Amino acid sequence: MSDNDCRCGRPTRNNAYTCDTCADEMFKALGDVPWLDEELETSTTKVAGIDYRRVGGGKGGKKPAERPSPVSWGASDARAHLRAIMVAWVKFCAETDVRNSSPYPGLPNDTLPAMSRYLMWRVDGLTLLDIGPDAIDEITDAVAKCHKAIDTRPDKWYAGPCNAEVETVECGADLYALADRGDVKCPVCASVYDVGARRAWLLEAAEDRLADASTLARSVSWLGAAPLNAARVRKWAERGRITAKGHIDGRPLYRVGDAITLLAKDAAPDTTDRKAG
Repeated sequence: MSDNDCRCGRPTRNNAYTCDTCADEMFKALGDVPWLDEELETSTTKVAGIDYRRVGGGKGGKKPAERPSPVSWGASDARAHLRAIMVAWVKFCAETDVRNSSPYPGLPNDTLPAMSRYLMWRVDGLTLLDIGPDAIDEITDAVAKCHKAIDTRPDKWYAGPCNAEVETVECGADLYALADRGDVKCPVCASVYDVGARRAWLLEAAEDRLADASTLARSVSWLGAAPLNAARVRKWAERGRITAKGHIDGRPLYRVGDAITLLAKDAAPDTTDRKAG
C-alpha cells in the first residue's frame, strides 16, 4: 500500500512516487536509447533522399544557396537534447547515490548507450524519490522526440557485446539485432552471430542474477524469454512457486532463472489428464 498517487493518477506501491506502469515506460525508453543513438547518428549525416547527381553543376543542378544540407538538424537537435537529459540524471543519481543493485561501480562512459544502461539499473530507485516523476517525464519525452526525428523505428534489441578476438583482444562492440533476422553482424569487426544463440547466451548469463519483481519482469521480457509482468511474479510468490533469495530495502529479490523456468512450465501443454492413445 502507498499514500502516494503517481502523476498519471494511478496508485503506487511501497510509498513510491511512481506507479509500475510509468516505471516500465521509462525502462523501455532507456532500452531504446542505444539503437536510437545509432539511428540518430545516421540521420544526422544521412544522404538518403538527396540526389547528389543534381546538386550543383550539371543539368538541373541547384544553385549553391538552394543546395540541401546533408545534416538533418531535427535529428541533431533531438540527440543533443537527449544527451543533456541523460547527463543530468546520471549526475543526479551519482551525487545522491540513488538506490540500485547494479554490479558495475562508478560512473558510466560518456556515451548514450552507457548512460542508458546506468540509468536502467536505477529506475526503481528513482521511483522512490519525489523527483522520480520528473525523471520519467523528461527521459520519455526526450526519447519520444528522438523517435520522431528518425524515419522509421527498426525492431532492434541489444544482443550483448561482441566476443570475437581481434589481435588477441576481445572486440567488445555492442551488437543490435533485428528481430526478424537470423543473424547479427558486429559493426566493428564484422563477426557474425546467430540471433537465437545470442538470446540463449544472454538468458543464461542472467539466470543467477537477483532482482525485485518489477526489475525481474522487465529484464525477462526484454531478453525475450516471454512476456512477464510484476503482478505475475508476485502471484507466483504468494502461491509459493517462486522463493525470495534475498531482500533490498524490504523488497524481496528473486532469481531470474527461477522465473524463466516457471514461464517455460506454464507455456508447456498440460498432458497430465490426457489418456494414451
